[in-house]
Amino acid sequence: MPPITAPDPRTTPQLEFKSYSEDIYFRAAGKPEPNSRSQTLIYHYQDRRWWIKVTFAGSVILPDAEAEQTKPTRERRNEFQDFVRLIDFHTMPLLDDTVTEAIISEDQKSKTTEPVILYGKPKDTNRFANIAKHLQFYVQEDPLRVDYPLRLEFPSFRAIDAAELREEHEINSRVFRILYMPHDSEVIQAELENLERFNGVPGIVQSAGIAVISNPYATSQTNVLELVISGILFEYYSGGTLECVLNEQRVREHRWERWALQIGTALRIIHNAKKFHMDIKPSNVVLDRDGNAILIDISGIGGQTYEWLAPEILAENGEFDHPFEDLESNDVWAYGKLLDVLASNAGDSPFTATLKFIAEHLTEEKVQRRWTLSQAISYLNTCKDTDQSKHV
Repeated sequence: MPPITAPDPRTTPQLEFKSYSEDIYFRAAGKPEPNSRSQTLIYHYQDRRWWIKVTFAGSVILPDAEAEQTKPTRERRNEFQDFVRLIDFHTMPLLDDTVTEAIISEDQKSKTTEPVILYGKPKDTNRFANIAKHLQFYVQEDPLRVDYPLRLEFPSFRAIDAAELREEHEINSRVFRILYMPHDSEVIQAELENLERFNGVPGIVQSAGIAVISNPYATSQTNVLELVISGILFEYYSGGTLECVLNEQRVREHRWERWALQIGTALRIIHNAKKFHMDIKPSNVVLDRDGNAILIDISGIGGQTYEWLAPEILAENGEFDHPFEDLESNDVWAYGKLLDVLASNAGDSPFTATLKFIAEHLTEEKVQRRWTLSQAISYLNTCKDTDQSKHV
């Protein structure tokens, strides 16, 4: 746990408001107000600052009040911000170098709490004024914060100052593009680990480096700040995605017959490393300048697309709580579906029948009867020297 520092109370703090969020399901429950709302801010004092998320849990409507109409989000946000401006944050045990979440409510019997101290009384029109004297708080490290990986954890990647990057950035006469920024801490960590593991492997996306910044949560602004990773740079694959090629009906403009073996081989390498993909689909395949297929989005936990999940995974709502063999089998099923889609868009070609045949065996509903990836690749290798698939 980061060390706790109490800010000096002698100066009125400066607050820099960031994002506001709230429970979005209250209307479905027939309630006029959300069950919780949060305001993220930066609390400045001299050369120090603290990231804070103030979360109010509960209702600001008194039990005996007349039924209220639902206020617009902007009004709820402004009302909560007016209340937050009055909170005396130097009475709170704020956490250094991270995001402190201060959870406020009227009833927190299960937690050790302290009263919320205000600089002044909210306006009578502010509904928080009605309950302010009853409010209690406790603090914790915000579990939803972006947890930036440390630069030192991934020394093999080339580090580039994020401030120097544009949407497209030329490095050593080669073009790269920032395709991914951290929105989920576990995803970016897994993506980095897999990029490191599969560095130099044909058919799998390659990193051109990492974007680094000083730790944005750093409390002290005077010490040497530790660098953290704010994004990943990937090689720029100029051929675009397979999804675009399919949608624009441009399959036959390419030597498309080789894509099945390229994608299957890349996927087998991932599986041999005891990893899985879990989102095989046309938008996660790109083409390089020579028309070769490259598998991207290799974190393994970045997301799932409903229609590309195997039947047995769909039956359990796509949960990841499965043994590796089940997730591997899901990848194989999705690969089979990808081959079927490719064949359906390739026009009249003898090789389409080969892909349809393989796809049928890979997408068997009964897992026990489903071909393995090795069987599919072996069949493709057998076919690639025949006349009907001479372009593979």
